[in-house]
Amino acid sequence: MRLAAIALVLAASACAQVTAPLLGWLPQGSAIRPMNGLAGAAVLGPPVNVGHRLANIAVSPSQDYVLASDAGSGAVLLIVPGTSAIPLAVPSNPDRIVVSPRGSSAAEWYPAAGQLEIVSGLPGSPVVRQLSLSIAPPGALAVSDDGQWVAAASAEGVEEWSPDGAMHQVYEGSDAEALTFFGGNSNLAIATSTGLLSASASGSAMLYPGSFSAAGLGISFDNRKIVLADRDGTIYSIDAASHAAAVLDCQCTPGGVFSLGAAVFRLTSSDIGPVKLVDAVSGAILEVPRAGRESRSIVHPQQSGQPLPALAINLSPTSTGYLQQPAMTITVASAYPDEIDGNVTLTFASFESGTDNSIQFSNASNTVNFTIPAGSTQANFSGAPNITFSTGSIAGTITLVANVTAPQTANSVATQAITNQPTVPFISSVTLNQTPGGVTVVITGYSSAENVESGTFNFSLSSNASITTNDITVSVSPQFQAYYSNSSSYATGSEFTLSVPFAITGNPNDLTGVTVTLLNIRGASNPVSSQ
Repeated sequence: MRLAAIALVLAASACAQVTAPLLGWLPQGSAIRPMNGLAGAAVLGPPVNVGHRLANIAVSPSQDYVLASDAGSGAVLLIVPGTSAIPLAVPSNPDRIVVSPRGSSAAEWYPAAGQLEIVSGLPGSPVVRQLSLSIAPPGALAVSDDGQWVAAASAEGVEEWSPDGAMHQVYEGSDAEALTFFGGNSNLAIATSTGLLSASASGSAMLYPGSFSAAGLGISFDNRKIVLADRDGTIYSIDAASHAAAVLDCQCTPGGVFSLGAAVFRLTSSDIGPVKLVDAVSGAILEVPRAGRESRSIVHPQQSGQPLPALAINLSPTSTGYLQQPAMTITVASAYPDEIDGNVTLTFASFESGTDNSIQFSNASNTVNFTIPAGSTQANFSGAPNITFSTGSIAGTITLVANVTAPQTANSVATQAITNQPTVPFISSVTLNQTPGGVTVVITGYSSAENVESGTFNFSLSSNASITTNDITVSVSPQFQAYYSNSSSYATGSEFTLSVPFAITGNPNDLTGVTVTLLNIRGASNPVSSQ
């Protein structure tokens, strides 16, 4: 029996690092921008200078790299943010770049040559192989995580190429609009005009019937949820086992379904309005705020002079918590003969020493204008019936105040307050990364009390290994105190990514997983295991 002994040196605590979480990378024009935070309380960072103007941008679902063409030379670049862009050994100017479900492989399509360049081992050890496709121009492409399987949809149907280069037709219809492999295997999900199918070389089966015009298709990292985005803005979150579906309206025009890891997907990337996301597990449409166009001012030459009916702020859902995005509507008790204009201001009073700048409306502001048309009782926000805001991740009180700015004689104010009390830490994810001579445990979550004192780590082992010490408690209080006292953390409130390295005596591969519990002044979090 081998011994995998963790060297219990307190340097593990001293080397721990706390940073803001990265939700994902957003392609914008010829650049990429970070979406910092957790889904439900994320903010857009400034464009990252990678030394190139980019085109044909594809982001790894694991968010650990970006593939893109140089907008000038056409060279295909592997971009690991924080390091330099590295040219890949593939031809320039691909027509399309697609990435596998979990990001370990990608494929570049060159229509003039009828050729795919398949890159596996991403991002650390890229290996390239070529595959010639004698088919009509594909409308959709997909590559498996191991880079061994490729699928293409065209007017002739859906073909799949196995590792030996043999082609199998897995769907005969000409209406397949989106494809994705399941994570870690060669099974396909296919979105057609009449339903969502699962397919492999041995046959196909209906997962969810319907009438679709698919803008994109994605699958969660655990293969349990499939997300299909229709071009009309209807989003389907389909359970791969039960085939039951949650049907949502994103109030957007989806540009595709782009995985942000786990079961959260990005739907839009336009330069106007918030970035739309879907959480396939909770069935929620979420937004990352982006400043939109200002509403134009309207002059009202005539006013009735009648008393203004009572104004009210309404929230859905009415009960809130952290990382929520309730929809706010404004109503009046009865219809008014003139148009009513006003604004709503949002303020946040933290119970803690810091603040949370992610607590804002989806227009990336703490103020939003509204209009109630003459004869109506319902306000609109630049034409939309509601506007969302984030409740963030820090304990405190959010106050919404609605004021009427026209008619000029009006004096109507409505107020709504939301209070979130401090809680134990919340862990959203845990990963165990192998490093030279050890492992690093990466924990993402939030602590609404802006305090984390320690973490307890329980490692699981392969069947032929044992460990000298487990349930290792590491003090991380100094790191969190430094992080939360720094104003740079205010952008994402109490959200964090904690990285704790451990030195290993023995084979690090004998450590197969870890379960983490975090402790703050309110108590211990639920234990969460790595995936």
